Amino acid sequence: MSKKPRTDKVRKQDAARQQRKRDREAAHLARVGAETMKLTTYQGTRIDLELMQQVGGYEEPAEVITLAVRYMAGLARRDPAAFVEAMDPRNTR
Repeated sequence: MSKKPRTDKVRKQDAARQQRKRDREAAHLARVGAETMKLTTYQGTRIDLELMQQVGGYEEPAEVITLAVRYMAGLARRDPAAFVEAMDPRNTR
């Protein structure tokens, strides 16, 4: 990288570029209906999420959660009895 001092013009260009990026990201989130949720997890759940993340090769725990929810919703539509069985907290298979 160059050691030249950054000029005000360059700083303004950088700020404008970053603002356009934030605006694009915000527009995308609004378009897809994104919503941030606060989620409290306990140690066992975090361990389970980490395992699922490692086995599936996912980078983010949020990706594991999203895919698991989507899969379970599909199961609930296709086979409600199997969904109820899978959601039983005593089901340790």
